[in-house]
Amino acid sequence: MDKQIILRPVFNRPEMLQISLEYEIAARKYYMTSDKFITMFLIEYGSPQKTLELVKNYPFEKEIIIRTEKFGLSKNILEGMKTAFDIADDFVIHLEDDVLIHETYFKFMKVFLDLIKTKVGKFSYLSAGGIPSSSIFKVSKCERYLSWAPLINKEFFIKYIKPCANSDYYDHRGQFVFDLSGRYKEKYKYNKAWTQSVTKKWNEQAGLIGRLIKVAGFEENMYAFGNSAARQRHIGYFGKNRPKGILPGNNFEERLKNLREIIKDISKMYKLSGAEYKDCYLFVSERLDSWDGKLILV
Repeated sequence: MDKQIILRPVFNRPEMLQISLEYEIAARKYYMTSDKFITMFLIEYGSPQKTLELVKNYPFEKEIIIRTEKFGLSKNILEGMKTAFDIADDFVIHLEDDVLIHETYFKFMKVFLDLIKTKVGKFSYLSAGGIPSSSIFKVSKCERYLSWAPLINKEFFIKYIKPCANSDYYDHRGQFVFDLSGRYKEKYKYNKAWTQSVTKKWNEQAGLIGRLIKVAGFEENMYAFGNSAARQRHIGYFGKNRPKGILPGNNFEERLKNLREIIKDISKMYKLSGAEYKDCYLFVSERLDSWDGKLILV
């Protein structure tokens, strides 16, 4: 691999960031084929001091971008992607602070990239998400965008995402995504009322990229791929779309200790978060611990 970027937007969840970094470090020690990975931290305006401390103590090569004014979730990530793709040769890995990656994550990405070059050619992104009970060997075409540890192809970003990362989108997210959906209503199942409802609520960068994945598929068969068995786990139970979550504890150490216990019990996470997706907190399959490095495109 040549120079690539791991993009890590962070804000006010240092306890989740601490655990996420632990998993990433373990995965990098388990399998990393190149020392040319640079981790780019996007620190949103108003982040607590503990977040800054964790980022500064990160043990691998890094760049730190500290926002001096409030960007918000989507602008912080998309403007960060612009900077990251200026540096990256082929792709960017988007790894948020509430995602834990399995130790085989980087090996999986390397095997997939080698496979895709010989079997497919163009692709938009690869999801590390999936169903724990599914095959640990299969990768298949998909349309759903999962923002939990995806690998995004540079060609896809330049052609489709970058032209949308501007004030037209930042200032009018819902209308922008709704209009984008409407342009292709004849090509996929399109219900105006449903789409308008969704874009009013799910119009952050993940919703935008999800629709652009469909557009890239319509226009030039730039396929998206999904992993059958999840190689990541989501632990975020508070944030923009999960306002109920309150992490108990009087200081960082207490909250971190409590979080380590809470994430062991999916029912506790649902109770705290009020998350709407039934598959929000699935555990990673233990079968991945013995994965032999084989993948099949189906």
